Amino acid sequence: MKHDVHTMPCLNSFSFRTFAVVAALTFLGTVPSSIAAQEESGNFFEGFNSPLRSATSGGGADQNGAVPEEPDSPQYEQLASDALASGEVHPSQQIETELTDNKAYEQFRRTNTSTLSDILKSGKGDPESMKVIDESLKQMLYSLTVKEHQQSDEVNEIFERIYYYFVYKIGENMTPTSAQQYREQVYSRMLPLIEELLKQNYRVRIQAATLLSDLDLKLGDARNNVAPIPYRAAVELAVKHVMSDEQAEAVKISLMRSLQKGLKYGGFAKNIRQKIAQVCIDELLKKADFWWYQRELIRTLTVCDVDTDETGKPFVVHALAVILSDPTRHYMVRSQAAHALGRVPMTAAMQINFELLSYELLNLSVEMAKERNSRIDAYASKNNQVPPQFLSHWGICFVNVYLAYNPLNAREKSDGIGLLQRTTRAGMNNNAAQVKQTYALTLPMVRFILTDGNLSNKFEDGWIQSGVDYLKDYPPGDLKVAPNTEPLVNLEPKSPDADRATATASIK
Repeated sequence: MKHDVHTMPCLNSFSFRTFAVVAALTFLGTVPSSIAAQEESGNFFEGFNSPLRSATSGGGADQNGAVPEEPDSPQYEQLASDALASGEVHPSQQIETELTDNKAYEQFRRTNTSTLSDILKSGKGDPESMKVIDESLKQMLYSLTVKEHQQSDEVNEIFERIYYYFVYKIGENMTPTSAQQYREQVYSRMLPLIEELLKQNYRVRIQAATLLSDLDLKLGDARNNVAPIPYRAAVELAVKHVMSDEQAEAVKISLMRSLQKGLKYGGFAKNIRQKIAQVCIDELLKKADFWWYQRELIRTLTVCDVDTDETGKPFVVHALAVILSDPTRHYMVRSQAAHALGRVPMTAAMQINFELLSYELLNLSVEMAKERNSRIDAYASKNNQVPPQFLSHWGICFVNVYLAYNPLNAREKSDGIGLLQRTTRAGMNNNAAQVKQTYALTLPMVRFILTDGNLSNKFEDGWIQSGVDYLKDYPPGDLKVAPNTEPLVNLEPKSPDADRATATASIK
C-alpha cells in the first residue's frame, strides 16, 4: 500500500484524540479571535467555544496543562480494526488454531472463578493460589482463540473478565507497595501467554496487544492526575513485536500505547529511550504503510524525550524533517511530524537548521492549500456538496502546522514549546526571522480554515502565491537539518511547482 497523499481514507477512522479535534472543528461556531488570545495566554484554545477548548491536537495535554494518562484502549483497538477493514492482508488472518476449547473453559469457570477474585484481591501467593492463577490465566487468555467465542459476544465478555480480575481487582486489598510487587509477580506469569497470543489469529493479536498496554504495576487516574507505573517487561515485549517484520501493522498500532505509556511514565534511562526512538524511526522510514500507524509512530517519537543518539546526531529531529518533506506521505502524517517538531527536545548544541525546517513547514502549508482548493473545485465540477469531514481533515492538518510554531497551552508555553519560542534562545536565534516570516505566511490559512462558514470556500490565491514566491525566492542554503546529518534531499532545492518526487530522503 502506497502513502497516497491524494486520498483521504482518514475520513472514516480516527483515534480518540483526533476525534475530539474533529468534533471541535466540525462544530466550531464563531470566528476565532483565538489566535491573538493564544499568543497572549499561551493557550491555543483560548477564545474558542467549549468543544474546541476541551480538545487536544495530538499533544495529549488539556487546556489547563494537566497531563492525563493515555486514553482507554478501545480506540487503539478500533484503529487496528480499521486497518483490517481498509484492506491489510496478513498471514495471521488465516490462523485458526484453538489453544483451548469451550468445554475446558466452562469447566474452569465452574471450578476456579469463585476463588480467583479473593486470591487476587488479597495478593495470595502460596503454591495452591498460584496454581489457580496459572490455570485461570491459561483458560481465560487461550479462550480468546476459540472460534465459537469469536463468533459471538462471548469473546468480549471473556476480555472484560480478564480486565476485571487481572487489571482492576488484582492487589485491591493490599498496600500500594505490596500491590505493585504482587502485580509484577502475576504479570511475569502472564507475559509468556500474551506473547503466544501475539502469534495467533489477527484479531486475537490485537486483543493481546491491547491487554499488554494495560499491565501497569499501578493504575493511573486521569481525573485526579495520577500517573500509572508501567510494567517494564510489558513495554519490552511491545518493542520486540513492533520491531518484528512478522507482526501485522494493525497489531503494532495497539502496541504503540505500551510504548507511549512506558516513555511517559516509566522513567526509562536515555539509552532505552534512544532505542525506542530508533525502532520508531526504522518503522517510519523503512516499513510502515498505513497512515494510522505512521501517525502513532510519530506521536511516540514526540514523547521519547531524546535529543541525540549515542554519536551526538539529532536523529529524531532529522527523521521528522524527512517525513515532513516527503511528498509521498499522507498529509495527516506530514502534519503530525510538523506538530512533533515543535515539541521534541532541541538545544543550541544540536545546531538545528531552523531555516530549513521553517521552509519545509511553509512548503507543506502551500501544498495542502493547493490540494484543498483543487478538491473543492472537484466537488463543484460534479455538483457535489463538500462533506463536513472535509473541514475535519484539513483543520487537523493546518492546526498541526500552527502548533509546530506555537505552544498548545500555558504549560507548553512555560516549557518553551514551538519554533517561535525556541528561536528566541541564545545560540538558536540565527534564523528567527525566517521562522517568523514562514509563520506569517501560514497564519492566514489557519485563521481561515477555523472560521465558521468556510467549509466550501477556497483559500485566497494571493495567500498561496505569497507562499510560492517565498519558497522560490528564499530556498535554504543548507539541506542538512544539522551539521552532522545527511541532506534531506539529494538535489538542490527547487520551486515547489517543480517535481520534487525524485528527491530521495536519507536517514543515514
